[in-house]
Amino acid sequence: MHLYQTFTVRWAVSSKLALLTLVLGLSMPAAANMVVYPMTSTIGAEQDGIGQIQLHSKSDKVQYIKVSVTRIQRPGTPDEHESPLSPADTQGIVVSPQRTVLAPGASRTVRIIAQAIPSEETVYRVYFEPVAAPDLADEVTSEQGVQPRIGVNLIWGALVRLLPDERRTSISLQQNGGALRNDGTLRVGVLQVGRCADTKGEKDCIWNDVNRSLYPGSTLPVSPPGVNGNVLMRFVTSDDKQPRTLAVLP
Repeated sequence: MHLYQTFTVRWAVSSKLALLTLVLGLSMPAAANMVVYPMTSTIGAEQDGIGQIQLHSKSDKVQYIKVSVTRIQRPGTPDEHESPLSPADTQGIVVSPQRTVLAPGASRTVRIIAQAIPSEETVYRVYFEPVAAPDLADEVTSEQGVQPRIGVNLIWGALVRLLPDERRTSISLQQNGGALRNDGTLRVGVLQVGRCADTKGEKDCIWNDVNRSLYPGSTLPVSPPGVNGNVLMRFVTSDDKQPRTLAVLP
């Protein structure tokens, strides 16, 4: 009897994958039998509320893929967590198909459809999980007894950002200048915060790297004031990747 045991791990960051590879003694090509692209998608009115994710097989075997969706709650905060979307949820996104077959060397397209345009940016994770073939038995009987085999399935999680129609950036200082608050409708990628002696420009600024996402309704702690004067923020948004500088007011 052959007992097939599969350990499933979520694809998150390269350091975790490297640790998994070291522990299990697997090489990257042996584990990554599929390419998912893009890993981050943005969907808004410009795309008619529809996006696409491509699956490309790197395996010489047929793969059966299950697709599932979660919504990321309180993103970018210590309380961040994911919750599965229920069939009754009419405000999120749906994916089609939810199961697909990926032949060796083939490609498949999974469509992402927004059911409604949100009032502020929301973020989802679309998971692609290789599963057993529908007719594959859990155990195969033979005369050689039980022989465990260990395999690894990588679950790919692609990020999907759903943008509102009204896109507004509004950042203010909170907690005596020790935190930024996002009262706008878009995620703000805070690159740097500068404390400037010159109250009218960027002269003599002390810049601190932040590199964090600040979502609508959330607060982000930043370094306490080092000097009096102007507070500047260098940032990008989900619909504009060009870095900009903004004077932040209390």
